[in-house]
Amino acid sequence: MAVSASPQPTAARTPRQDGQATRQQILETAGQLFAELGYANTTSKQICENSRANNASVNYHFENKDGLYRAVLREAHDRLVRIETMISLSESQGSPEDKLRAIITVLIEGLGNQREGWALKVLTRELLSPSAVLPAILEEQAFPKAKIVRTILGQIMDLSPEDPVTLRSAVSVFAPCLFLLIAHQPLARNVLPGLELDPPALIEHMMSYALAGLSAMSRTPGV
Repeated sequence: MAVSASPQPTAARTPRQDGQATRQQILETAGQLFAELGYANTTSKQICENSRANNASVNYHFENKDGLYRAVLREAHDRLVRIETMISLSESQGSPEDKLRAIITVLIEGLGNQREGWALKVLTRELLSPSAVLPAILEEQAFPKAKIVRTILGQIMDLSPEDPVTLRSAVSVFAPCLFLLIAHQPLARNVLPGLELDPPALIEHMMSYALAGLSAMSRTPGV
């Protein structure tokens, strides 16, 4: 008589998997609340309740509310453009102009992809009303990305990344991205009510504008 095989038990989730899932849920919930209410008006208790997590979960996974907020800002930066992506693009084959186009494309696509999420709102709040954690986030996220941009712009203009012309050009080229970061705000929509954020057209426009300006600056030394 044949013996039927016993059904195989489903693999149980390990404590580590459960912990990672809880951590990610807290991070996501915190991002939504920080975006809606701001850092000062959001409590760890609210975050835990909305995450259906133990009240001690914020401290367990992130040490404290500041640690959680830093993690949220890091995640927001990564959702816009990861530093690893920019490093990869900067080290890829191709001309400096190709690398600039690739970075602008990633930025514009990131802005478009996150338009309805919490990441842009959290970053906008932090830019307009900086918290005590901003210096650490700038050091970790913004400064390395800016250095990559300066290096590429310097290569296009045959100038040092630290040349004043390169630094001013970085402001000129990427200030539109900063505007687009906050363009979901009512003020921006009222100022430019007909603005259509069509990514392909926007990328082409920004590249043409940037290359024309960089060319002009490279022909005008000492400006």
